Amino acid sequence: MRLVALLPLLALSIVVSRAQDGVKSQTKLGTDYLLGRGVEQDRDQGFKLIRGAAEKGEVEAQRILGNLYSYGVGAPINLKESAKWRRKAAGQGDGKAARALGQMYLAGEGVSSDKSLAFLWMRRAAEQGDLEGQAALGDMYKKGSGVTRNPEQAAQWHKQAADQGHPGAQFAYGQACATGSGVDRNVMQGLKWLILAIDAGFGAAADEALSVLKAKATPGEIAEGTKLAEAWKPGIEK
Repeated sequence: MRLVALLPLLALSIVVSRAQDGVKSQTKLGTDYLLGRGVEQDRDQGFKLIRGAAEKGEVEAQRILGNLYSYGVGAPINLKESAKWRRKAAGQGDGKAARALGQMYLAGEGVSSDKSLAFLWMRRAAEQGDLEGQAALGDMYKKGSGVTRNPEQAAQWHKQAADQGHPGAQFAYGQACATGSGVDRNVMQGLKWLILAIDAGFGAAADEALSVLKAKATPGEIAEGTKLAEAWKPGIEK
């Protein structure tokens, strides 16, 4: 009797699974048309397919649709629609959409400017593993943007993004180590992260910061910091 009772639920599960597979395929096909990947590029058709999948609740399609409205691909730019679809995707756990929505609240694009909401969405993006969101959240804690300034939290999130190779976060965490902002001051770690930021192409600010730090460091500290940078590999460090 129990097996008989379960059969309708099993059948429903199979139907739902197939429907989900179908809408994911629709999202992929829409993306293929947008990019001209394996098919002749047709942005209008790509937009229609993505919009259809988004309306069926497919999270990736919702995020992509938000991006299409933001950049005016397949439809005129409509920042309110962009925010709407990014919010839907973010509500389903899409970190990239959460970060994009946070950026919209910071800039007041498509939504009223609100740093507190920007912080909440950026934190959600960071917690869901979005690399850019983690770096941006560190910046917000560092500046006190939308949240009380917290150097310790800033350093924590910058470190997490730096470990994964984010140049801006490497620069920020290198500065934190060099000055003891939010972490114990550690010249060798400061040198390491600034060298890595430069190697990743961060720019003149990292070059200048490294020069200043080297001028205050001992030859031994410079040698060890350089050695640490050379041995570094992307990944979450303990």
